[in-house]
Parts: sequence; C-alpha cells; structure tokens
Amino acid sequence: MKIVSINNQKGGVGKTTLSFNLIKGLAAAGYRTLAVDNDPQGNLTSCFLENELTLSANVMDIYSGQTVKPHFVSKGLDLIGADIHLAKVAEHDFEVIFKLKEGLAPFSEDYDFVIIDCLPSFGYLSTAALYASDLVLIPTKPTQFGLSGMSDLLDLIEKMRSRLNGNLTLLGIILNLVENTVICKEFQSVLRKAYGEKVFETEISKSVKIEESPTLNQSVVEYEPQSKSAMQCNAFTAEFINKIKVTDNGRK
Repeated sequence: MKIVSINNQKGGVGKTTLSFNLIKGLAAAGYRTLAVDNDPQGNLTSCFLENELTLSANVMDIYSGQTVKPHFVSKGLDLIGADIHLAKVAEHDFEVIFKLKEGLAPFSEDYDFVIIDCLPSFGYLSTAALYASDLVLIPTKPTQFGLSGMSDLLDLIEKMRSRLNGNLTLLGIILNLVENTVICKEFQSVLRKAYGEKVFETEISKSVKIEESPTLNQSVVEYEPQSKSAMQCNAFTAEFINKIKVTDNGRK
C-alpha cells in the first residue's frame, strides 16, 4: 500500500479536482484505492457523494483514536471523508499528528493506494498527512505565486524527512490549470528548469469540463471521455503509476 499526500499550502491550484480525477483513474485502472479527505472544507467528499450526510466514515474519528470502516463508493474505491468538524484537530496537542498514520495502518493489505487530499495550509493536519505518507505529489499553477511557494513546501518536506519520516519522498510536481498564454509558458519553462525531472511531463490544462464533472460525482474521463482534459488525466494517471514504479526500483 502506497500512501500519497497531494499537498500544496497555496490555495487555488486545483488540488482537490486533481486528486479526485487521479483517484478515479487509479480505481478505473484496477487499483484498490482509498481516498482520504484531510481538509475541513470537505470538498473531496462532495466530489464523491451526492449527499455528504450519507458519509459513514469520517477522518475526524481517526484523529479521535476511533476505528473507522471506509465508506464504499464503487468497485475498488472507498472513502474516508471530512467535514467542518475536522477543524477541531487544531485544538489537540502535538501528539495528534501521529493519529492518521496509526489509523491507516490496519488497511495495509486492503489497498494499493491511499490518496490524501490535504488542506492548503501548514499545521497539524498537513503535518499528519506528511508523517503518514510514503510520497508527496505537489500540484501547482505555472505562475509567480506557484513558483514562490514551492521552495517553502520543499523545505517542509525535507524537515519532515530529517525529523519524523525518513521514508518520505517527493514523487513529483504536476503543472495544473495551465493556460495558453505567454506568461504561463514562461513560468512553465522556469519551473521545469528549476526542478527538472521532478516535474511531470504531463500537464493539465485549465478546463470548464474538469470543473463541471465533480458536480455530477464524475471524473472528467467519465463525463467527457473524448475530451482533451480526459486524455490529459489518463496520461497523468499513467505517469503517476510509472513514477511510483521507478521510485520503488530506486529504493531497492
């Protein structure tokens, strides 16, 4: 079981929509996948469930030390969701950062992937996700703000590696919400020069279809399978899987 945090402290990078499409893509490819919503806004939960009140597994229960049975979404895909009550984690002491890893450990034989959608900020929830994870995927927009925040996040990952989770590895950086403008292309070039092979070859363009599809609880591949967005998401999922295989081989 590989636990992957999708993390960026910057908001507005399309993190949750990217997470949703990746999770759907992994499940469609036959991988047993567990989605974990680690954001009090509960947006990932809303992507999967037409009615959030039907959620039967809440990540707050894990942080409270309770046993959780994941919520069935579809064949090969389960969910541990979230709501505003998750914000109470900030009121706990530092020991709460270890709870998520402990809560996910019993599922080690049940899933191929656990994908954690993180909230856009630093704090206990973000730290808990990084402590629980094997890998980190960073979605970013090719903009000045996306570039400026990257070094802070990479520093945080390195501190986590040195102090709490020595196995934590950066899987890569995925350019998301890409627009066909001169400025966007310039920042794409800067990001690729700065981070080289860490940047995924696949890019995800800004798209109305990607924004619309979660409102119907569908990935863009399910919503518009012949669209450019669907092809990009399929390519991203395939590259994600391949990068994990390469990472595993590098560790052996």
